Amino acid sequence: MIDLHCHTTVSDGGDEPAALVAKAAARGVAAIAVTDHDNISGCDEAVAEGRRRGVEVVRGVEISCAVDDLQARGLRPTARPTMHLLGYFVPPGDSPLAAGLEQLQRARADRNRVMVRRLNELGIPVTFEEVESEAGGPGAQIGRPHFAAVLVRHGAVPDYQAAFDEYLKKGARAYVPRALYAPVEAIRLMLDSGAVPVLAHPFTLNLTDADLARFVAELADAGLRGLECYHGDWPADEQRPLLSLATRHGLVATGGSDYHGSMRPDRDLPGGKHGVVVPDACLEELRSLAGTPAA
Repeated sequence: MIDLHCHTTVSDGGDEPAALVAKAAARGVAAIAVTDHDNISGCDEAVAEGRRRGVEVVRGVEISCAVDDLQARGLRPTARPTMHLLGYFVPPGDSPLAAGLEQLQRARADRNRVMVRRLNELGIPVTFEEVESEAGGPGAQIGRPHFAAVLVRHGAVPDYQAAFDEYLKKGARAYVPRALYAPVEAIRLMLDSGAVPVLAHPFTLNLTDADLARFVAELADAGLRGLECYHGDWPADEQRPLLSLATRHGLVATGGSDYHGSMRPDRDLPGGKHGVVVPDACLEELRSLAGTPAA
């Protein structure tokens, strides 16, 4: 078994990187990818733990991309679109991708302080320090799930979902837009660093089948190398058309649970909500593309 979409406490997961690997080993998972949001700092710890436990750990990342211009480009999302780009076999050390992620993290830190001020202005006495503590302490990457946990603890909302609906989701009262790369920019950062770019959970783009096919074609022309066709949030039969789309554009069909531990207990490891099975062969296909430039 393999699972190529997992998160840790470095972004918005519930398990430390080493604990994630230990859990994978206990469940018989032979290989996992650590794909934290906009951050690769947990990869070294996970790789080291993988060596101790006999689990292959793929150094990865998941970058959110700006897609608010889809309608202007002639595409018709049926609801607000979200795009995430997975990168596999991210090299250790300095790279264009590492530098780009550092820029995102600086922008994220500025955004978090603005969100604290917005919540204070709304009468909720949240401090930056307690949100930072919720995320794991000084230097930890703070995300909206950490804000949600603090809002629940303050009694400002009854639960996590209410925190997003009332304060944290796009358009809500404390929402602050964040810095994002355009899809083509994110693909280029990965390719220039030898990483393999893959479109994550394509259905969250909320495009019709025809528009999704057109958008994937554009990304493939820009250097996209894979498509997540086995995401744990959807039954396998609903995702089957994605396999045809991947084949049409010569993309590797990848997948995973999108595991977040206690932050998203509905997504189990491996397989996620629907127990999807990711073919072992896709890992070797990704490996064969690592370090190769776009044609």
